[in-house]
Amino acid sequence: MGSPSGQQQFPRPWPSRRWAQTLLIVLVAVATAYLISNHWLHILDALPYLGVVLMMGMHLFMHGGHTGAVSQRGSEGDGHVH
Repeated sequence: MGSPSGQQQFPRPWPSRRWAQTLLIVLVAVATAYLISNHWLHILDALPYLGVVLMMGMHLFMHGGHTGAVSQRGSEGDGHVH
């Protein structure tokens, strides 16, 4: 009484992955709404610091470390990148 391929099929564990993902999204949304509604002044106080942290992160990760471009002299075989 198995499946046609001869392998035993196990029932899907409860809760399903889709249901758990939906529940997690709803819980995060409710927690976010609660924190924003009850701690709005704290969020406003943190905005200047958040701006500074975002600027530093963009500078570090978007500039690529200021490696610069390889000059034409770097291809002459001296092994130096200018």
